[in-house]
Amino acid sequence: MSMLIKATNKMAYGKVGLYGEAGAGKSRTAAEIAIGLIKAHKLEKPIGVFDTEPAWGFLLPLIKKAGLPEPFVYDESRAFVDLMNWTKEAQSACSVLIVDSISHIWRDLQESCLAKINEGRRRNNKRPIASLEFQHWGPIKREWGEFTDLYLSSKVHFIVCGRAGNVYEYQDKDDGSGKKELITVGTKMATEKEMGYEPSLLIEMFKDLDDGKIINTAIVQKDRADALNGQQIPMPNFKKLQAHFKALNIGGEHHGSMKERDSREVFNDAGEDNAAAEMRRRDIALDEIKEELQRHHGHGMDQATKAAKAATLEAVSGTRAWAKLESMRLAEVQQARNALWLLTRGHEYGAEPIANDPPKVPETIDDDDAIPHAAEEKAA
Repeated sequence: MSMLIKATNKMAYGKVGLYGEAGAGKSRTAAEIAIGLIKAHKLEKPIGVFDTEPAWGFLLPLIKKAGLPEPFVYDESRAFVDLMNWTKEAQSACSVLIVDSISHIWRDLQESCLAKINEGRRRNNKRPIASLEFQHWGPIKREWGEFTDLYLSSKVHFIVCGRAGNVYEYQDKDDGSGKKELITVGTKMATEKEMGYEPSLLIEMFKDLDDGKIINTAIVQKDRADALNGQQIPMPNFKKLQAHFKALNIGGEHHGSMKERDSREVFNDAGEDNAAAEMRRRDIALDEIKEELQRHHGHGMDQATKAAKAATLEAVSGTRAWAKLESMRLAEVQQARNALWLLTRGHEYGAEPIANDPPKVPETIDDDDAIPHAAEEKAA
């Protein structure tokens, strides 16, 4: 099937991210968006909330006032595994899913990994580690990737709320000492660092004061529809953000999971790609040819031994130069190795030996050749 397919809009569901400091209006804005989506598109199923605060009890009057059915609220866990199971169950029972706060889930995944590692270390009489180390992040990120894929491919409107985290950067100090200091240069969602790239609509919430009153304000950090990028929106609701949702193909086809295809076919069981695996097999075959020549002709450094090896090498590979053999492709080297086995052992490489007269090898020809020898390699 051709991979050249005409472009179509396969974003049928809103994927929204909200982050900000405490009291910035993340939960309220998530509720406003969910209410607006359900009313604008006459969706019949309720809102589903994975509430880690828990705080959504305070928003029930807002949902009730909008005339929506009572939401499903799960507020008994911050565990990543529970979020995954909840999402799989809720995506078919709800019109809009909200996770509040995703920052708690990310922290649980890290803390759970560390606790599991230390359980194993204690069983093996090793001292627990205080924090995760470099090699531990791979499994954590792979698990998180399962949620990311589910978030994006689920056929349901999905909103994640997260706390704001600082972005740090080193800069030179102004005192001329040449030393660096760590400064805050921005904010991001306090979760796995790539999560902020996933939503189609990413909003930073902050508190603005006006005559002693807090005005929750949205800064649109990313709008893939390019309708709201960079806008500051006081007291945001669905109507003020509707330009983004109009660009979606709501009611149409939504893209599937990106995990249905992968590239494992280019790796072998040892984790090497095809090129690395082929190079390794070629190096092994070259070593076996070298060892077989030495086994058959001896390790001598005299002219006669070198000439004998060169003659045999030419008989099986078509060249007397070892450097040229090293430049050959894997299949050619393997063919030369097989021919050498037939010549010196009377059977193909990897086959069972055949009981018969010893095979004959080419006559010795006086020639100085560049085939590696054990003594030469040792000296090198």
